[in-house]
Amino acid sequence: MGLSMIGLIAFQLYWIDSLVTANEERFRKDVLDALNNVASKLEKHEAIAAYNKLRILNATPGQEGQGRSKRLMKKRFQPKIEVANQGNQQVFMFFDTVQFGDDLQLVVNFSSETQGLFFQKNQLVEKGLDEQLAKKNIEIKELEEQLARVSKKYELTFDVVNDLMVPGRSLMSRFNPHQLDSLLSIELTYKGIDIEYDYGVIAPRLNRFIMITNERKQEELSSSELKAGLFPNDVFGNDSFIVIDFPEKENFLINKIWSSLASSVFLVFVILFCFGYSIRTIVHQKKISEMKNDFINNMTHELKTPISTVSLAVEALNDKDVENSRLRGKYLKVINDENKRLGEQVEKVLQIAAIDRKDYNLKEEMILMNEIVREAAEHISVQIEQRGGRINLVENAEVDNVIGDRTHLTNIVLNLLDNANKYSPEAPNITLRTEYSDERFNLTVQDKGIGMNKEQQKHIFQKFYRVPTGNRHDVKGFGLGLAYVQNMVEAHGGKIDVDSEPGKGSKFSITLPIAHEA
Repeated sequence: MGLSMIGLIAFQLYWIDSLVTANEERFRKDVLDALNNVASKLEKHEAIAAYNKLRILNATPGQEGQGRSKRLMKKRFQPKIEVANQGNQQVFMFFDTVQFGDDLQLVVNFSSETQGLFFQKNQLVEKGLDEQLAKKNIEIKELEEQLARVSKKYELTFDVVNDLMVPGRSLMSRFNPHQLDSLLSIELTYKGIDIEYDYGVIAPRLNRFIMITNERKQEELSSSELKAGLFPNDVFGNDSFIVIDFPEKENFLINKIWSSLASSVFLVFVILFCFGYSIRTIVHQKKISEMKNDFINNMTHELKTPISTVSLAVEALNDKDVENSRLRGKYLKVINDENKRLGEQVEKVLQIAAIDRKDYNLKEEMILMNEIVREAAEHISVQIEQRGGRINLVENAEVDNVIGDRTHLTNIVLNLLDNANKYSPEAPNITLRTEYSDERFNLTVQDKGIGMNKEQQKHIFQKFYRVPTGNRHDVKGFGLGLAYVQNMVEAHGGKIDVDSEPGKGSKFSITLPIAHEA
């Protein structure tokens, strides 16, 4: 059972650890996905903004954007124009190469063929020279206008491309912090992560945060593994990244698996409780079995002794030589005494059985407890004096009116005195004390016997339990007396306590409610 329990608990702990690890990995993956989505959306927004800028510039007359392109280009757009003859057609071509910084060149090549512009050589012969020259001038003028428009589009396109591709731009100029915060919040919420967080944008080359939401969290953010690169598709690369930290991460992860964790812990405690209860029951049953065996042995001894005595007395009476009336009277008295003793032993067993079934009736009446205590002390004083001991009676109870059953109350006191006598080695020294306080009658029976330890005190009111007496085997009884005393005291609305130390004796205290005369 123990090995099985350990195995089950180990399996539960392993399962809990696996669950926590899997939940942490899922959390980490969700956060990284959210950060990568934010970086991707920032890049898309930048491209969309550039596209919109291009549309606006193309749709707006004038020279917007040219100034910035002039500053960033190493040379102004000055296309080279060539005229080529293709069959009977004359094609105008213009082209240029522009350098972006030190790492990028843009080659532009336009042809009048793609613009639908061409000239027919034969037309110059067939028609008048003036008319052809005028028409040619008009066509050349239109071509020049088209070339101007193409040049303008080229410069505007170059301006946008320069914004997107030229390295060395300020990172903060490429995104809006409010936009970043909004995207991050949306992505984390979509992933089901709704706890507080701190984040920042780090530029490793500058060795500092260019943006941070909480200055006091720089160390935590610097060491956090939850980060993603910003603008990962830049042509010339970009090593800046966004990093995030969750101060309440542990609580969040525990809350995520709280139901599973609580169920597992509950099952572990159920297993432990069942195991402990089973062991306790087994040990308890073992003790009960031992006590019952002792009870059977003691009862057999207690019943066998009077039966043997009666048997011997009967044999003696049947002897023809015993005709002396004095001897016959002696044997008859022995038979009568042993018969009473046998009856008392049987009555004790029947009493405890009746108490277990709650099958008893109290013949209640007004009783003076000082009188009951005095009679019990007188009854047992002969046995104590025979052992060279003494009994001290101290009657301090000014009020001793109690409603109860005289027989059972007398048996309570006699049982306590009998135990004090049996468990006192050599000459018993017993003190009986009565007191009155707080509407209660108090009775204490104190001896200077062998005493009991704390563990023994827990069991003395159990049926069949007897305090071990070491090498002494002269303490007779069934182990039913104190169980009977406790049940009867509680039946009268009272309470019994014990205070004892090994080698110093025991003190039993009984309290009973005082009855006021009507």
